[in-house]
Amino acid sequence: MIVWLLGAVLLQAAPPTVGDTIWLRQVVAQPPGHVVRATDWNPADPVELLGRPRVVVTGDSAEISYPVVIWRPGRQIIELPGPLLLGPGGTVDSLAGGRVTLEVRSVLPRVPVESLAPQPRASVVPRRETTLVPLAILWLASAALLFPLHFWWRRRGKPVPPAPATPPVEDPPLERWADAGESRAVANLAAARLRAAMAQRVPAAHPGLDSERVIGELAAARPDWPLEELAELLHALDDARFGASSAADVLDLSRSIGEMGQLLQYEAA
Repeated sequence: MIVWLLGAVLLQAAPPTVGDTIWLRQVVAQPPGHVVRATDWNPADPVELLGRPRVVVTGDSAEISYPVVIWRPGRQIIELPGPLLLGPGGTVDSLAGGRVTLEVRSVLPRVPVESLAPQPRASVVPRRETTLVPLAILWLASAALLFPLHFWWRRRGKPVPPAPATPPVEDPPLERWADAGESRAVANLAAARLRAAMAQRVPAAHPGLDSERVIGELAAARPDWPLEELAELLHALDDARFGASSAADVLDLSRSIGEMGQLLQYEAA
């Protein structure tokens, strides 16, 4: 038989009032090899359980505390449930409960009811009306502003990426080619430049024609040009491209073609 070490007591320095949180405590002996468990408790009105009970073991005793609140003033007698004692081998023993007597004070002033004056009548509380008119006006104004802006933005189309910058074309090293024995390469480049300059101003004299037909097209389109000099340059270039010419002759032809290109540009203007 388990003996009570302390009765159920109230951990409160002064008498509690209605609505205060009160901890009801009981302490029981806990033999070696045993475990004390709090019993589920559902107190009757006006006592209300605020949470789970708390069990604190100290040495050979266990303290069970229940947090409660009392909603009625006056003298209250509370019956606490007895805890469970779990022994070795799964044995369970139910201990006797305890009784607590409390004096609960009221939070109202101690005056006769007749002396309390009734409160004046409250005024009518105006009811606020809720309307969607301001929100609808805001939506219409936003639509009137955003729709034209949206259509204008769509008509702009996708941005065109800027064209990559064309690197400057450097003049090929004709003298170095000629010194290296590449006279035919110099002659081919000079002939291509001369034919391109003539085709730019007279499209009928395109580079696909032979020299005689190019001169014929130039004579029909530009009789004021120096046709004899152009014919000599074309024939000399053909000889340099397919024959044997010295590097000096090829460089002279290249310089002559540069001067002739400037002359053709002046004549075309």
